Amino acid sequence: MPVAQFYRLRQDGPVATKGREMKKLIAGALFTLFLPGCAASGVQVKEEQLSQFEVGRTTVRDVVASLGNPSAQMRMPDGSICLIYSYAQINTRPETFIPFVGAFVGGTDMKTNSATLNFDKSGILKTTSSSSGVTGTGVGLSSGAVTPDRVPDQPRQAP
Repeated sequence: MPVAQFYRLRQDGPVATKGREMKKLIAGALFTLFLPGCAASGVQVKEEQLSQFEVGRTTVRDVVASLGNPSAQMRMPDGSICLIYSYAQINTRPETFIPFVGAFVGGTDMKTNSATLNFDKSGILKTTSSSSGVTGTGVGLSSGAVTPDRVPDQPRQAP
């Protein structure tokens, strides 16, 4: 087979096809690596949603119809009811995905919020409260490192 024919076969034939397939495989694998970068669980209740409920008028049934089932429900010793809606969202820091280096400088950032609604024995809303927080977790070198773009009290990025 002449050399010119061999190069033409290589550019247009099975070798070129295998190269394209390999590129697709690598691109797919890289895409898959970045999919698990975040996770969330629970029921997120925003301040606007919580403020729509009126003390003395809103019932347990109204709240559940509006927000869905709570993360936790408690019956207190006096017969009153407490509904708790909690939410957590965890984002993996981008540097975590750098091969070899990520194990030393990576980490996660977590945002949480919680809404608590207290009802009397008859199921009428008495009080509401909410809280939110941000927590960072570093691994390796970033577990305790204080850098200008991170909050000094925790190894996390500022929001």
